[in-house]
This record gives sequence, C-alpha cells and structure tokens, in this order.
Amino acid sequence: MHKYLYLTHAEWTSAWVNGGVVPLSPASKYKSMDRDGIYTPDENLIHESSVDLMSLSGFISFGESPDVRDISFIGCSFNGVKIPDVIGANFYTEDGLIQSFCNVFDVDIANRFGKAACVRIHDIDKLRKYLDKRLGRRSRFGDCEYTHDHQRNHFLKSKDDDWQQEYRFFWPNKKDGCSVELPVGVAEVVWTA
Repeated sequence: MHKYLYLTHAEWTSAWVNGGVVPLSPASKYKSMDRDGIYTPDENLIHESSVDLMSLSGFISFGESPDVRDISFIGCSFNGVKIPDVIGANFYTEDGLIQSFCNVFDVDIANRFGKAACVRIHDIDKLRKYLDKRLGRRSRFGDCEYTHDHQRNHFLKSKDDDWQQEYRFFWPNKKDGCSVELPVGVAEVVWTA
C-alpha cells in the first residue's frame, strides 16, 4: 500500500531513499491558532461528546487547557436554563509522536503544504512496524476522517482539512521529539520542485 510524504526540502528525500536519520515530532508541534498548511488549531485535541462542550461556556468553564475525562451531567440547569445532557464526554489534549503521510500524490497538495519534494513509501505497514520497534511501542495508525461537527481526535479532523487526505502514525505517551534511522529503500522520489 503506497503512501506519500511531502517534504520541505528536496535534500530531505535522501534519508527516505538512501537510509538516514529522520526526525519525529510531537503532535503539539503542528498546533496553531490558525489553520494553515500543516498547522491546525485542533491538533492533539480529544473532544468526544454528544454536545460541543465549548458551546456550554456560559454554563461551565473548562479553562485554557481542558483536561476532562468521562464527564457526565444529566438534568442540570443554570439560572433556569436547561443544560443539554452529557454522558461520558472527553475533552482534553493528548500529545505523542506523529508521522503524517498523504494517500495521494498531488502537486497542488504539496504546494498547499508549502513543500518542495515528495517521496512514495513502498510499504507503509513495514515502515510502521520498523518504527514501532525502534520506538519501543506500538503506534495507532490509519486514515484520518473529517467532520463538520465538534468531535476531534488524532484521526478525526475538521472538514476544513479534508484536502490533506491524511494517513498517520501516532505513538501515545511519547511527548518528546526524537530521531530514528531509516534503512535504505523505504521510499522513492516522485517529485521535486
């Protein structure tokens, strides 16, 4: 199963083709107030609730860095106004290492990302197993899905990001960036600007 990796500099393709060291960064590195290319305001946010918890800010405050897990409130009201029932909601940030790929090769996508090169990964499953072994933990992996509502997790993103057609690896509880050495032949160059 081929996946594509867009790279900022053409010389970065060498490690993916000829073997070499590549960085892995925490998901929080890609969080920004503005949605722009690889940056999103909801990266590493877990928001699992039948109700958008931010819409309840007049009734309840979650602070700047929410850390709410398995919260429920049923039959509540505030100043005579009924608050929607919420059962087992989660609203927190979770960091971990991430490596993102694209399901397609498209120069327009590369340009939107601000990238100058692209490699095609020969065997994404083999790469994942190799990286899991190097990092000493199993990744979560798969295609990202996109939604119009408030729900978010590492694989459920805003519909505004659907152009990315993203496939990703995520290693939870691995918060510090690191580097790993790749073997020869992980990928081949398909495009340079």
